[in-house]
Amino acid sequence: MKKITRRLLTTGIIIIIVLGLLVILYRALKWNIVAWYLGIPQPKYSVTVERNVMIPMRDGIKLAADIYRPETSEKLPVIIIRTPYGKRNPGHRYEFIAQIFSTQGYVFIVQDVRGKYDSEGYFYPYVNEPNDGHDTIEWAGAQSWSSGKVGTFGISYWGRTQWLSAPQASRYLKAMIPIFCGQNTYKRWADGGVFRFDALTIWHYQNALKTSRTGKEIDWDRALRHLPLIEVDDTLGEDIVPYNDKIRNPIPGLYWNKMRVDDKASRIKAPALIVAGWYDFYRDCSLDDYNRMRIRAGSDEARQSQLIIGPWIHITRSKFDDADFGKEASFLKQLKTFLRWFNYWLKGEQNGILGEGPVRVFVMGRNEWRCEKEWPPERAAHVKYYLHSEGTANTVHGTGFLNTEIPADEKPDQFTYDPADPVPSIGSASIYGNARPGPVDQREVESRKDVLIYTTPPLEDEIEVTGIVKLILFAASSARDTDFIATLTDVYPDGKSINLTTGVLRARYRESIAKPSLLEKEKVYRFEISVGPTSILFKKRHRIRLQIKSSHFPEFSRNLNTGAPIGMTKEIVKADQTIYHNTRNASHLLLPVIPPVK
Repeated sequence: MKKITRRLLTTGIIIIIVLGLLVILYRALKWNIVAWYLGIPQPKYSVTVERNVMIPMRDGIKLAADIYRPETSEKLPVIIIRTPYGKRNPGHRYEFIAQIFSTQGYVFIVQDVRGKYDSEGYFYPYVNEPNDGHDTIEWAGAQSWSSGKVGTFGISYWGRTQWLSAPQASRYLKAMIPIFCGQNTYKRWADGGVFRFDALTIWHYQNALKTSRTGKEIDWDRALRHLPLIEVDDTLGEDIVPYNDKIRNPIPGLYWNKMRVDDKASRIKAPALIVAGWYDFYRDCSLDDYNRMRIRAGSDEARQSQLIIGPWIHITRSKFDDADFGKEASFLKQLKTFLRWFNYWLKGEQNGILGEGPVRVFVMGRNEWRCEKEWPPERAAHVKYYLHSEGTANTVHGTGFLNTEIPADEKPDQFTYDPADPVPSIGSASIYGNARPGPVDQREVESRKDVLIYTTPPLEDEIEVTGIVKLILFAASSARDTDFIATLTDVYPDGKSINLTTGVLRARYRESIAKPSLLEKEKVYRFEISVGPTSILFKKRHRIRLQIKSSHFPEFSRNLNTGAPIGMTKEIVKADQTIYHNTRNASHLLLPVIPPVK
């Protein structure tokens, strides 16, 4: 017994020693292992970190930054992240990103924006970022350890900080990588007069204080149903000024103008590698930004901006319960491209990144990357898929179908939209509250009678759709104002229906958001709905499906159907909706179909 105990003790000691040695070895080689996995060069430098360096702004406020510096006397280019989420927040992996770039020969700065965490001042989203971002770039470019070339990097808000300061055109700013963000802040929060409501509410609650909070203590399903919208923050025990300001400004105007730079693209001189996600709520903004930079940017370099579009949600995930886009979809693997972008513009490395095509598109279904000359691809043929039914397209068990034949005099479809019982936003761009983001099986939604379903027969040949999907809808409503929402899905042979893209139109803004006009009861109108951009290979035996509904809640705020000012009232009425598909009013889906390779 003593021998067995002695052997076990000896074995245990050996295991502990071996594990300890492995830990030591891992720590010594960690960044070498990371570099090998990412396919980037092995680390060139050890890194030291200066914490809470206070950088002065033009008005005397100082902003705190952590500076990751390679251990060398060389002057090196600088990369800057500016964030409201805490520069040492492990959930955002700033240190991981900083170490990757620093070991490759960059000074990397992670800064708390004004009014957040260790920085001085008052935080009001976006408004101080133009000047503060510019002043930080100017400071970094002039430091003794700087080569005078600065790049900016970041996702979401830290991506927006890049765009907002870019028109000031610092002589040091040479390249940007804005990820999942946009030049037009309005289109992120309230595109077309429809609030991205759960994001608007929860994000402002989480970030109302100097430090962030999770909001896990809130019953969001209940809180988001409160009416009027202007009171929702009060029910949370807060008076959140930026939230209320946005609710009071549901359409573009003076309030939003101080947070936009899409009207200042001609002043942006630094090239941008713009990164977008098929399931990200900034998707449309990012794609617009790319075309704007290629055409209107203020320098030859900036007009060489590039675009990457992958199958990601806002938190960069590409694997989901109902869809897996394969190993090539990994967002982390894009760090190799990010490094090449900065190496070209900040170090002058001739690595061929500009010769590979300005647009890289991930084609879902194929699960492959492809380079394109432009976005959207000009070679796509816009094919009309007409709506048909026997007047009972309600639910997946109805008679609705799609094909390329113009309808005859078919009976219209009808459903009732009740704002008190909205269609849930299952499978969405939102990552907030109890949302289920990304590609999610839609059969729960498609069982509702207030959702119309139109589906092709099983496909005999594969069809690739890459570009911007549109719906031309002829419809009438009993309400003075209402919403029409369209979702495109990919239906698998087993019946699983995976959402691809969703678009919404608020009827009062059908002609112009600047000049809204209410509906005449039961009058037939032509509505043009941008269902949105996508890239998907519909495989053989799969089916193409269109959902039509009037709510997608809580991702989109509910239309109360009264025509009253948005966000200020709580009265609701039901809307009886009629969708037409006949020879005169031939509702149809416009799909950008890529011709097959012969």
